[in-house]
Amino acid sequence: MRQIPAGGEGIITLKFNTNGYGGRRVRESARIKTNDANRPWLDIAVTGLVENFAEINPPHLSLRGPVGAPLKAGVIIEPKEKYPFKITGSRARQGEYFKFELTEQMQAGRLQYVLAVETMRQAKGRYADIIYLDTDSPIKPRIQVPIVVYVYEQKKTQKE
Repeated sequence: MRQIPAGGEGIITLKFNTNGYGGRRVRESARIKTNDANRPWLDIAVTGLVENFAEINPPHLSLRGPVGAPLKAGVIIEPKEKYPFKITGSRARQGEYFKFELTEQMQAGRLQYVLAVETMRQAKGRYADIIYLDTDSPIKPRIQVPIVVYVYEQKKTQKE
């Protein structure tokens, strides 16, 4: 703990991880201990809007369907003009139950990446994974795309 002498000046730096907060307003606070008997603690807060590094639509994938049905979905990743980047690699945390393909395309003169995901699991159940996309950006060297899959038994109708 660093001390600032009475009547002195100092700089207090408040840092927090904004990963996953792009496009949202955040508020973080800190409590400072003082030697003032009337005010032994001073609370400070920092609020602000975290800029999006990229447009990721949707931000996570949810694949849901009956056993045997092909479950496919896609995510579009578009770098913001202010924060250009290239995706340099991709991998799944586990990758046991799905396959994915990443392609690059131009849409209205802007670079986009399309992440196509297809489940390979044919058994009933729920599972989750993450696809990691490595970038050449020092600001955000990795983008994470969470995936949740729910495969269920199809209910039989009375006619069957």
